[in-house]
Amino acid sequence: MMKMQLFTPGPVPIPERVLSFPGQNPLSHRNSMFFELMERIQTSLSIFLKSEGPVVILPSSGTGALEALCSNFINNGDRVLSVSCGTFGNRFREIARIYGADIISLDIPHGSSAKPGEVNSLLTANPDVKAILLTHNETSTGVVNPLSQIVQSLPESCPLVLVDAVSSLGAMPCFPERWRIDGLASCSQKGLLTPPGLGLVWLSDRAWQYLCSYKQKKGFYFDLPMHRAYLDKKDPQNPFTPPVSLLEILDRSLLFILDYGQEEWFVSKKRLSRSFIAGISAMGLEPFVKEDYARSPGVSSVLFPDGRAELIQRSLEDMGIIASGGQGDLKGHIMRFAHYSDQHWPETAMLLGCIYGGLLENGIEASPDYMLSAWNTWKEAK
Repeated sequence: MMKMQLFTPGPVPIPERVLSFPGQNPLSHRNSMFFELMERIQTSLSIFLKSEGPVVILPSSGTGALEALCSNFINNGDRVLSVSCGTFGNRFREIARIYGADIISLDIPHGSSAKPGEVNSLLTANPDVKAILLTHNETSTGVVNPLSQIVQSLPESCPLVLVDAVSSLGAMPCFPERWRIDGLASCSQKGLLTPPGLGLVWLSDRAWQYLCSYKQKKGFYFDLPMHRAYLDKKDPQNPFTPPVSLLEILDRSLLFILDYGQEEWFVSKKRLSRSFIAGISAMGLEPFVKEDYARSPGVSSVLFPDGRAELIQRSLEDMGIIASGGQGDLKGHIMRFAHYSDQHWPETAMLLGCIYGGLLENGIEASPDYMLSAWNTWKEAK
């Protein structure tokens, strides 16, 4: 049976070192071994985020973590500034709308990133905004927004800043406390190299103070103050039965990246994405995101001529390569290839070679010089 190679932007391949452990029954979530596991995870996440604040870990996907932010902070009639440059920015917006938000929309053309001045100008024109919704890394297009610059351009007394970091945490710098973010939502199955099933929420001191001052309960399962109360116990834990086996893998994944070196890991993601873009560009294809500074180090999107992306996707699947197609209006026009896992030059060369073969198989001309261009970029980035 053909071995399938996963290049989707979630789930992602899990490093062998993380998965290779003796089989065992799950821990009880109310005993000392589990409490120690939670302490290790919190310590690792504090290093990742460069923050002392606890991270609430929810039994959910990243969408659940986004809903936790909205259900805890958005009240009926609140004016909310939503910045979107793709499908997942729109999703964050729709979750807030369901919780009663009066949405002020800033829509960025797909393939482009948000500009700090645009966000600040719209906020100035709407001084009664209570919260700003931002997406750090837009998975549907492969755009990374300059999150730090956007937030730093806002006044000190700005509204709550709530961020979708679902596909950025672990793959690129993401430091919410340093960047004056109030709420950050992420998940396990992308940059944190863990199977799907864990949502993560980090809050600033200001955000926790807001929740503590708000007396009315706004939910049960995603009640963040209740989760915080359980984390603050002498023995940190989850208020409900958590997916213990996933937490054990998350623990090992975090240690894997920290042992690699966090900054070195971020550099390796950029090196993979830059080499990949150099290769597909030399073939004659176009990256969907035109500006280099706006390209995500975690996921690259590629335009295919004449709307033939789905044909190429099927050809790649026949070769054992699983990547993702476009969404919405981009369906059939782009494909998305992830660089989250511990991949190196061999995986990059294999992926480029398969794309080249898929082009030829579907009657699309492509230059054979792609490998040299990719290799030169790889070597330059060393």
